[in-house]
Amino acid sequence: MKSVISVELDGTTFAMDEPAYRALRSYLDRAGERLGAHPDRADVIAGLERSIAAKLRRRAPGAETIDEAAMQAALKEVGRVDGPALHDSSPPRPALGYGEPRSRKLYRLREGSWVAGVCAGLAAYASVDATVVRILFLVVTFFSGGIVILVYLVLAFTLPPAPADGDVGDARGGAPPR
Repeated sequence: MKSVISVELDGTTFAMDEPAYRALRSYLDRAGERLGAHPDRADVIAGLERSIAAKLRRRAPGAETIDEAAMQAALKEVGRVDGPALHDSSPPRPALGYGEPRSRKLYRLREGSWVAGVCAGLAAYASVDATVVRILFLVVTFFSGGIVILVYLVLAFTLPPAPADGDVGDARGGAPPR
């Protein structure tokens, strides 16, 4: 005689045979291991339990005992939980594989500036040539009826100037030029 285990999921008590319970326990344990110490771990596990309960209610309405086949089908519908751990303590991978990710700051740059240094600052921030930003500025100014000139003036008065080489490096997202 198979033993029956009562399990409560999302406020519903399900009777399941041992293989079904082991499949459920294994699934939830893998999810817990994958989440590790993630701050939303409890919420994610509760969401998985709600989803599994909904699938079981739909798949086996009024069933006395959930068997392993019904449990496996419900778990398959919910989706896989294996894969790399989400609590990996290794540093994040660099974006696009180009060295270490760096924070950037938007400044007006005197180096290479023509008027107020806004285009030079935007170019350094976006890692493009200042000429590209200037051409883009002229094209957008033409098609916007000159509205972009107001944006330029606002930026010229609100963006802080880069007074030191270190700030220029921050604008480019790297070390200061030598």
